[in-house]
Amino acid sequence: HGILSPPPTAAPSAVPTPVPTPPPSLSPTLTSAPTTHEYEDNLVAYYPMTRGKLDDAHASGFHGKAKKPEYPESDIMVAADLRQTDARDGPEGAAVALNKSFYEYIELPDNVTRSISGDRPRTVCLWARIDKWKNARIFEYGRKAPQGELFGLRTWNVPGEFAVEVPWNVRNHWDNRNVNLSTNVSITQAPTPSPTTPQPTLEPGMSRRLDATGETTAAPTPQSPWVETWHHYCVTYAAEPHPKEKDRYLPGNVTLYVDGRKEGFWKNATVNTSLGSPLYIGADIHGSKTLDGAVDEVYVYDKALEAWQVEVLHGILSPPPTAAPSAVPTPVPTPPPSLSPTLTSAPTTHEYEDNLVAYY
Repeated sequence: HGILSPPPTAAPSAVPTPVPTPPPSLSPTLTSAPTTHEYEDNLVAYYPMTRGKLDDAHASGFHGKAKKPEYPESDIMVAADLRQTDARDGPEGAAVALNKSFYEYIELPDNVTRSISGDRPRTVCLWARIDKWKNARIFEYGRKAPQGELFGLRTWNVPGEFAVEVPWNVRNHWDNRNVNLSTNVSITQAPTPSPTTPQPTLEPGMSRRLDATGETTAAPTPQSPWVETWHHYCVTYAAEPHPKEKDRYLPGNVTLYVDGRKEGFWKNATVNTSLGSPLYIGADIHGSKTLDGAVDEVYVYDKALEAWQVEVLHGILSPPPTAAPSAVPTPVPTPPPSLSPTLTSAPTTHEYEDNLVAYY
């Protein structure tokens, strides 16, 4: 159309002069150059769980703490020693295990939530492996109604069922946004048995033994793909600044992403999360409703990431982000166009003369 070559004319076209493509710019105009973390401009904190530690790898240094009750049913929380476990990228990575038997969880300081509380936009992303599904929290912060409002992501007893914790209407009525993904992941069907002699009618859930004993056994229940497997979770809140009131925002959209895909979307949510709360990972704000599994790669932003940015964090468009600094891309000029096309003849009166039928 004219981007790669001039529009064809009736006059003979000259042989194109090779013009190397300029190298990529080293100084992006909208965001800073690639640094330690993806999208550093709006990053509040980042926890790669390297060697099982809860250090904030971002410049802010908002390091986390591991907590657990002093004893079961106790309201006194003490320090916990979390175990390092294999990450979502295999034994080469590092993640933090949360043991339900000891009610362990992670507490990130309230400095992390300061810029993502109230009605401000935000994003919380992390990888989680859930070993036992129940009423638990993937993350949560704020205060519980009627004293305040919460923001978080919880699980239910059925694998693949979630609830995003947001207030919904102008009267601040508490309402969780439920998402059921229990049937959204395909389960490999059991292999079809080879044909044999006619078998007696079996009760539902029973299968015939193949050792000729004639006895029947209960068919094993296939494990849900949500149990003991790593998945990536992101919750974003996109709010536009109020046109008249300073540092206030209009109601915005809440989005839940699971494994890089938008799985829940709620328009015009009124969010006003209470200030002064730590960010709890794997527990509610009281240190209860703890998660049984593991967590890795926690990202907190003071903006709502777009869908393609969530995909990058999930690893679809690039390898999973690491704590190692990313090198600035090396400019590689595009090679000049060939002067002697091998498949078609040299340019003549019209472009692509070899297969041209008519030209007006």
